[in-house]
Amino acid sequence: MSLSSDIQKTKFFPGDLVMVRPLDEILATLDEKGTLDKLPFMPEMRAFCGREFRVSRRAFKTCVDDTEMRQLDGTVFLEEVRCDGQAHGGCDKACLIFWRDAWLKPAGSTDRPNLSPSRIKESDLIGLAQQHDEFVCQLSEIIAASEPLPWWDPKQYALDLLHNRTPLRRWLKSLAIAFYNKLAHVSGRKSWRFIAGPGTYNGTRSDLNLQPGDVVRVKTLDQIRQTLDPDGKHQHLLFAPSMAEFCGSEMRVQKRVERITLEGSRRQRQVKDTVLLEGATCDGVCHRLCPRQSLLFWRECWLEKVNGSNN
Repeated sequence: MSLSSDIQKTKFFPGDLVMVRPLDEILATLDEKGTLDKLPFMPEMRAFCGREFRVSRRAFKTCVDDTEMRQLDGTVFLEEVRCDGQAHGGCDKACLIFWRDAWLKPAGSTDRPNLSPSRIKESDLIGLAQQHDEFVCQLSEIIAASEPLPWWDPKQYALDLLHNRTPLRRWLKSLAIAFYNKLAHVSGRKSWRFIAGPGTYNGTRSDLNLQPGDVVRVKTLDQIRQTLDPDGKHQHLLFAPSMAEFCGSEMRVQKRVERITLEGSRRQRQVKDTVLLEGATCDGVCHRLCPRQSLLFWRECWLEKVNGSNN
C-alpha cells in the first residue's frame, strides 16, 4: 500500500456525483469478515445503497486519536454521509463513513459487474459488527486497514493540493503547523496553540442537560481555560486548538454524546455531560489536513444556553 498506488487507482474526486452500488454488488466485494482490504462495510451503510451523493474528499489519509497519521488506498468520503451507530451499541461519534471506490460508481452509470459468489449474506453484517462485548467498525479497524504515513513523505502534501483541492493559503498554514509541531515535539515544547489550564477547576457536574435543537453559545477562551488541566483537558477530554475558533459563537446542539467506540479499539466508553454541535467539525489544519472532518466533542461546562432555546 502506498500513496503512489492511490494515485494510480483513483476513480473519484471531490465534487464528483456518484451512486452507492446495490447491496448485492457490494457484498460480492467482501471477505468472510465483511471487509474489503480490511475495511469493514458496516450495517449502517446499507441505507445508502442505490442513492446518489457527491464526493467531498479523497480519504487517502486519516489521523488516529489526533496523533498518528495513517494512509489508505482507493477510498473517499461522501458529503455528510455519517454513521448513526445503531448497529454498534448506539455509538454517538457520528463519524464520516469511508467508502472504497469499488462500492461506488458514477451517477447514472448502468455498469453492473460480473458478480462472484458472495462469502457473506446481508444478515451476517450485524453479527460481524457486534461480537460479544466488542464492536467492530471502520474506526476500530482503521489501524489494520491502513499503514503509517510519516510526516516527511512529500506525496501526501501533493495529494492535498491535487486530489483534495486544498486552497493554497490553508495548505501553507497546515504545512507550517506540521513542521512547527514536529520541532516542538523534538525540543519538548508545546504544540501550536496548545491551550493549557491551571488544573484547579472545582465546577460541579453540569446541569444544562442539553438536548438536540438547543441553542448554545461557546464560552470565551479564558472561561474555558479555567476548566482545563495542564494537559489541556477537562476530565480527560482535550480542548483542541481548532475549537478555539468557535469561542463566542452561537450554535445548535446536534446530539448528546453518551457512548463512543475508541479509535483503533473494539471497546466502548461511556461519556457524560458532552454534546456535538451542528457544523463544529475539525478542519484538519492542525493535523496535516486530515480530511475526516470529525465532529468535535463539547463539554457542557464550555457552553452556555441561549435564552429562548428549546428545552
